[in-house]
Amino acid sequence: METIRFDYLKTFLAVARTRSFSVAAKELRTSQGTVSHHVSALETYFDAELFKRTANGVDVTDAGATLKETAEKILQEAQNAKAQISSAKQNISGIIKIAASTIPEEHIIPSLTAGFQSQYPYVKFKIKAEDSLNSLNSLQTNNVDFAAVGTIQGFEEKFDYIQVGQEDLVLIVPCNHMLAKQESVTLNEIIKYSFIDREETSGTRKEIERLLENNKLNLGKLRVALELGSTESIVTAVSEGRGVSIISSIAAKKGSAAGLIKTVKIKEAKNPRKLYIVRPKRTLAKTSEAFWEFCKVYKFKDEAIVCSED
Repeated sequence: METIRFDYLKTFLAVARTRSFSVAAKELRTSQGTVSHHVSALETYFDAELFKRTANGVDVTDAGATLKETAEKILQEAQNAKAQISSAKQNISGIIKIAASTIPEEHIIPSLTAGFQSQYPYVKFKIKAEDSLNSLNSLQTNNVDFAAVGTIQGFEEKFDYIQVGQEDLVLIVPCNHMLAKQESVTLNEIIKYSFIDREETSGTRKEIERLLENNKLNLGKLRVALELGSTESIVTAVSEGRGVSIISSIAAKKGSAAGLIKTVKIKEAKNPRKLYIVRPKRTLAKTSEAFWEFCKVYKFKDEAIVCSED
């Protein structure tokens, strides 16, 4: 192979991200043989082994780590150039409507839309704040162009979707709580305290319920004292000593940075929760298609911004 093809690099990054040839093939909607061929071609080109097999899948080698960093830059720059050329041909404009659940709406959509608007300044966004289930229902009834949610359970076959971020579930407690100084806790420790929960259709609540069920804990053991409709209101209630709660690590990081709460890791919460942008399977308007392409290369940075004291 004398040249490097973009699809080979995309395949390589998919394997590096998923740590699995078969999972990467499913994600890319191709065969495992094609994935193996692309990786083999790259290894021939660079004359180096890019992956090593482990008990948990495959990991990148040192050479693979070098290529991963470079490949991400190459594909990002190519996408930027494509967007700029497309914009130069014909300015993309219009309104994109997004139904978004709490965590994507508060923590991902602002930077995602700002990045897109830096390339397409004539596009405006209308964001409809709903929980995950209602966001997906709004998309299904064509009331919005996209949904930004923390779960696609029950809708996997109905829509196309892209992962745009991920988070862990963490425990938050008041700053003076007896668990505040612990680095981690178990679910059995958590259920001893008054609990503040999200509403029934919340994606975060569904993930909490799944976590409990996977660890053979009855949902009825949670001592729910209060149900609230947003993560922000839960952070406020916990900071005032109304109870403890389990929320997104993204939201918890900002609450901790503001000195409102303390964050404690949950020992059983080992699998990150994925956050998605979801679209209908049909062809969309040009502006929406451009946004979808942008979402494919978007990388969320989970950083809490703290004002300088200077």
